[in-house]
Amino acid sequence: MKAEKNNYHYVAKTLEGLEEVLERELIVLGARNTRILTHAVSFDGDKSLMYAANFRCRTALRILRHVTSFSFTSEMEFHKILNEIRWEHYITPEQHIAVEATTSNSFMSNVRFVEQRTKEAVTDRFRSIYGQRPSINNFNPDLFININISEDICQVFADSTCESLHHRGYRVTNGTNPLNEVLAAGMILMSGWDHRSDFFDPMCGSGTLLIEAAMIANNIPAGSYRKDYGFMHWKDYDKNLFQRVMEDGFNQQTEADIQICGSDSSEENLEAAIQNIRAAKLHKDIFVSHNSLEDLDPDIDQPGIIMTNPPYDAQSDPEVVEALYSMIGENLKQKFIGFQAWILSSDFAAMALFNLKPSKKITLVNGHTDCRFMRFDLTEETKKVSSKHDDSTEIDFS
Repeated sequence: MKAEKNNYHYVAKTLEGLEEVLERELIVLGARNTRILTHAVSFDGDKSLMYAANFRCRTALRILRHVTSFSFTSEMEFHKILNEIRWEHYITPEQHIAVEATTSNSFMSNVRFVEQRTKEAVTDRFRSIYGQRPSINNFNPDLFININISEDICQVFADSTCESLHHRGYRVTNGTNPLNEVLAAGMILMSGWDHRSDFFDPMCGSGTLLIEAAMIANNIPAGSYRKDYGFMHWKDYDKNLFQRVMEDGFNQQTEADIQICGSDSSEENLEAAIQNIRAAKLHKDIFVSHNSLEDLDPDIDQPGIIMTNPPYDAQSDPEVVEALYSMIGENLKQKFIGFQAWILSSDFAAMALFNLKPSKKITLVNGHTDCRFMRFDLTEETKKVSSKHDDSTEIDFS
């Protein structure tokens, strides 16, 4: 592997719509030559930056270290070049590997075949050098190899993360349809929340938005609860360097003097939120209650930000969904004057029932579902808007 003084090239993977947010995070950490890709950001930096990106980036899913790129014209050449890579600089033959591949417009279009040929090339090299080879472990590998083939060009990466970074380490229970942690953090960061105004989630589910908001407000590193990263299993892992990276992150923590509050009408969801908040050691920072949005009585003298992802079930009765969204819109207009509301939803027709015009509309993906992340500025003027839906002024949320 390259000497520490040299830079490496990396690719940080993220969710669709969060690329610009991730790029800003990486630049703050010292990344150079950043470039926005599809669902990813490429950048240059040293090993300490790789550690910091894993530990502190809130909107990254994986940090991939570039190993090599090459062109090839046959399966035999593909195997030969991969076999010549010095994989023994990463791991020993007693350790485990896994391979994930993607292909596009290539004669090697079968992903499973590409993955198998890669495993063979790597293990054959170890066998020729040591007389033994690493085992295949798709669930807990020491070296997770990422292969990306486009036409006749292959890019090879070593995944320094392994288990996706959205697995923060604080979630002990899911509740109903939990929000992805990386998506939640990205929503908060792109909202422009100043960390000085109060934060509310009136349909908090298992508490993901609340926990991510508290972590952001207090500048708690995203990886504070994780115990393991892929790079820890590599031969060049520098424990002392990573310790310094963690200490630098912890030393930048603050104590926010704000209220972060959530509520949910479901006792099951509320219990899940309480357990996750306690696991994150944020029970002194977050207050939750068993209430529906209709029951809340906000302090409009200290308006803050509302952010929520209304419960979604594709099998729900349309009349129930319509009643829910109408209730949300009416309560926002009548009770939360002065607040800024951000709502994530995939039900574009139901969002029209808010009878509110968004001041901002962002396309995001939750799981495999296209969503809209909408900002609504709640003023006295919005309060005057009739809750009755008017088809003549219908707003397009698609």
